[in-house]
Amino acid sequence: MKPAFLTQSQPRFGLRLDPDASNNFRWDFGAAVLFSAFNVVFNQFYLPMAIQQGASNVQVGLLSAAPAIGLLLSPLWAGWIERMNPKPFVIWPNLIGRALILLPAFFGVPWVYVATALAFHLLMGIQAPAYAALMTRIYPAQQRGRLMGYVRVAMGVMMIPIAYFIGLWTDIGGPSGPLVLASLTGLVSISMFFGVRTSNPAPTRSPAAKRASLKEQWTVVKENRPLAVFMVATTFSGFGNILVQPLYQITQVELLQLTNVEIGYARMAYYVCLIGALLAVGWAVDRYPPERTLTYGIAAFGVAPLLYGLFGNYPAVLVASGVQGIGDAIWDIGILAYVFRIAPGREAVVFGLHLLLFGIRGSIGPILSTALVDVVPISALLLFAAVCSFIGTALFWSDIRKRLKTE
Repeated sequence: MKPAFLTQSQPRFGLRLDPDASNNFRWDFGAAVLFSAFNVVFNQFYLPMAIQQGASNVQVGLLSAAPAIGLLLSPLWAGWIERMNPKPFVIWPNLIGRALILLPAFFGVPWVYVATALAFHLLMGIQAPAYAALMTRIYPAQQRGRLMGYVRVAMGVMMIPIAYFIGLWTDIGGPSGPLVLASLTGLVSISMFFGVRTSNPAPTRSPAAKRASLKEQWTVVKENRPLAVFMVATTFSGFGNILVQPLYQITQVELLQLTNVEIGYARMAYYVCLIGALLAVGWAVDRYPPERTLTYGIAAFGVAPLLYGLFGNYPAVLVASGVQGIGDAIWDIGILAYVFRIAPGREAVVFGLHLLLFGIRGSIGPILSTALVDVVPISALLLFAAVCSFIGTALFWSDIRKRLKTE
């Protein structure tokens, strides 16, 4: 028997949805609510937990680089996903990956944290391009931005109190309990996607077409100038953002010596701003071209390290966390909407290439910054990252202005 929130005939958000979209929204919404605990523990507390368990700078660098390392193989999977139903490519890697989080719960030494993170993110390299393709098959285009925004707002609302209680729980009892909770809620939430029904959009390529090689995938970028500029701009901004991710954690845990509760307050600031931005972005991308909104997200990844680099105190951590939430919200929905607009039908391939570039810069950035942290002031590295992000912003906005004048 389905839970009550899954038996409503129509979501009450002022949208007229067909039966499939309504069904998919209910399952997606329910999964997001349950996923909140996993998201808080793994994406916000996992690295501080590892540092508190004695992780070295090298291990911190590997943990920060793990998401990017896992995405290096995304283009290889994207070619398969483009020709098949993306739903299994989302569900099964997530089921295996979320089960792996039990390992550091029971064997809490730094290298177990590192090995688990690497294995998890290698699996996420499969599901990441598949998720972009799946969204085009479960929601109608004219309502996709708002529905994705509503789902993420629900998740953000849940994560505000969860961030506080996870911080308090970790301070009192250590990381094992929160990690077990994360794994279990993660498994249940992804299992709910078995209830999602996918459509079969009209193919933009012949069904008999062979799987595109990596060289052929790059041709999509070469022949699409807005897409090429997008790749370059997000590479600059993304490199700056990923370069400083371990530095944020080192600053919080080692330099400022924040408790897990204080880190939880920073995460709460992040989620409050994330929720507000998700509502605004979901509304905006359904009404206006998404590139203007995306510009603000690219710039946000320069503001956060600038605050850390100039001030480096707890108030700066709180404000920067909020700015980071705004940036992540815009990248989450804004990039999806932008790619849907400039590369319709090739979303899986484009996201595979986008994630490949993330994998390259994300593998280099955290390892480089943690290697340099003993010889270069952290503030200098943070300011350098801000400059990289602002260069990406300038490139993207310059191209938008040129295209608007032409149009």
